[in-house]
Amino acid sequence: MKLSVWTRIWRTKYGAALGSCILLQGILMAVFNPLLPIVLTEKIGLDKEAVTVYFLMIVGVDIAISLITGYLSDGIIARYKLVLVGGLISALGFLGIATATEAPYVFIAGALSVGLAVLFPQLFAVAKLGVVGDWERESQTLGITILRTLFSFGFILGTALSSLLARIMDIQAAFFIIAAVVLGLTVYATVVLYRIEGFIRHNALTDAADAKSPEKRSVSLPAYALVVPLIALVVLTGADTTRQFYLSLTMFQLFADASIAPIMFGITAAAELITMGLLGYLSSKIGEKIVIAASALTGALYFVVMAFSQSLPILYGAQIFYAINVAALYGVAMAYVQRLLGERAGLGGGLYMMVLQFGSLVGILGPLLVTGYDQRIFIIPAILCVVGAVVLMIGDRTAQIEKRLQLVQDTPQSGVPVAAEL
Repeated sequence: MKLSVWTRIWRTKYGAALGSCILLQGILMAVFNPLLPIVLTEKIGLDKEAVTVYFLMIVGVDIAISLITGYLSDGIIARYKLVLVGGLISALGFLGIATATEAPYVFIAGALSVGLAVLFPQLFAVAKLGVVGDWERESQTLGITILRTLFSFGFILGTALSSLLARIMDIQAAFFIIAAVVLGLTVYATVVLYRIEGFIRHNALTDAADAKSPEKRSVSLPAYALVVPLIALVVLTGADTTRQFYLSLTMFQLFADASIAPIMFGITAAAELITMGLLGYLSSKIGEKIVIAASALTGALYFVVMAFSQSLPILYGAQIFYAINVAALYGVAMAYVQRLLGERAGLGGGLYMMVLQFGSLVGILGPLLVTGYDQRIFIIPAILCVVGAVVLMIGDRTAQIEKRLQLVQDTPQSGVPVAAEL
């Protein structure tokens, strides 16, 4: 099953080109994510409160970018133009991080670097509309998660590069290389998206000319129906954000080795290559919601281990287990949100990124309850994983609401009221 989906993606026009963009972004994200917190603390000299303010600023800018570009990308401004502008600004920001010596400069550079946030949702928006757009609904979830696997594979390569850079050169100087890579990826992704958007427009015109039957129409869920699942995903993302922001710092304090955290991130990414496809297939059978909630509970167990174990082999092994939660949160959940938004793929991608960033607020602020960078930080995300799973399973009623709306849409105007208890 998994192999057939890979084949189907590669045989789709521009599927391979889009996949290569996703792969390259995975490499890039893995290179700078583990290094940035260390640059802020060891090179710029920010204390824990200043680091928190820095990431809060990043999150605020990211939320604004995700919502604005997500809205604009659905027929107002071409996606490739948004990616081009955002990428160029981001490259300038990373160049600023490489040269910053004082806090004000690194804050300005950090805000500019967030321009890269435009790329990820737009890549997966065109994936939904242009690569898996005419697939069966169940297969779309699997197709999106398979494409997300390429990001994980790139993350593996990137963590290896990040660990190497931490060993052979000054960490802050590595951001000169990162700025150059961002510039190259921006140009390449702009060209790819330009071609794919033309492909999507051509298919849309062909579909209109063929006057396809209305049976493929999907209902649009009201805004209130999205509140509970999005809140649950925010809580779960908050747990993972704690890991992203504080794993490097806690491991550096525990072992005094900057190369350990990139290896840990790489182990999880490697395991994702297996779990992402398996969870995508499982979601097509039992539903995204159940898979996400069950995976969150495995995340809770992982954080318990990270909070109390000081054995490096055990900590490395736990990263394999955590891949289940990552695959659900960044593969299955993305397909889940896109499905809830129907044909608004750009807004769906932007909304998903907004969820990630609001989750970042939870992940950044929660650890302030713990002094320093002690392992006890990870008790907080363990609790968040449990809370998010419970909220999703008990409170999410989007399936019932969608069923009622579909029933109303499909019922002829006969004057007979439709009863659908929620």
